[in-house]
Amino acid sequence: MIELLFPKKYSALCLKSSFFGFFAHAGFVRGLQEIGFKPGMVTGSSSGAMVGALYATGKDMSEFETLLLNLKKKDFWEGNSLTILRRLIQKGWNGYSGVLTGNATRKLLSPYLGNKRFSDLPIQLGIAVSNLSKNKRELVVDGNVLDAVMASIAFPFLYEVQEMRGDEFLDGGIGDSEPIKEMILDPHIDRIIIHEINNNRPVSKNAIKRAFDASVNIIESETEDLKTLLAKEKGKKLIRLQTTTPYLSPDDFSAGKFALAEGRGTAYRHSAEILGSLELPMFPFG
Repeated sequence: MIELLFPKKYSALCLKSSFFGFFAHAGFVRGLQEIGFKPGMVTGSSSGAMVGALYATGKDMSEFETLLLNLKKKDFWEGNSLTILRRLIQKGWNGYSGVLTGNATRKLLSPYLGNKRFSDLPIQLGIAVSNLSKNKRELVVDGNVLDAVMASIAFPFLYEVQEMRGDEFLDGGIGDSEPIKEMILDPHIDRIIIHEINNNRPVSKNAIKRAFDASVNIIESETEDLKTLLAKEKGKKLIRLQTTTPYLSPDDFSAGKFALAEGRGTAYRHSAEILGSLELPMFPFG
């Protein structure tokens, strides 16, 4: 009877997109496991989608950390300049969409995600993707988890356009770097922990790339403001936490261990806020 009058509320987690931000995200969710935070749902975009999916399996994140700390470019980089050029020639200018097919990355993640489906996971998962066929952002919540992760991490020009269910997809961060809309609208969720990464990415010298990055940042800023207003209207608490790391790129993971430790430290430093122990209990009767 009490459950009907006062439905149980739970907290949720969002891992934002960030260029090679999986080190800090992995450290953060490991910290969450260690402080005892258990979200009812997790969503992620791009690198956040990859770590969010691994987290949603319920496994100890220290296992995945071992993979990250030993990661080398050759583990996910396919071929060399000659093989990339050959693929460009074979596909033609109109058919070529990225340096990497994603096959090596898929192989790297298979031992952890394999043929898992969203329905197999102990934690409800949502993965943000940019559907190029339908010109819209989507939150994938069913089907094959690894397919959705590959679609969400397909950074433009780095990865080829990914196919899933007959549609074409690119990086989820293009359309939604912070996929929390569905959680704000979910009446069962009252608190959303959002982890973002300041990776000190340098401003590109290339005008087109600089314009693309700036456009994405402008859209992200505007949509974040709108989500904050929507959350306030719905009575939801957003807790945005940021981890600052050195810049990481495919050619240099040397600061990965530091980024991982910083992410873990963010969880510990904000443990009281994350667990809600700083908040006073709410009583329905005055």
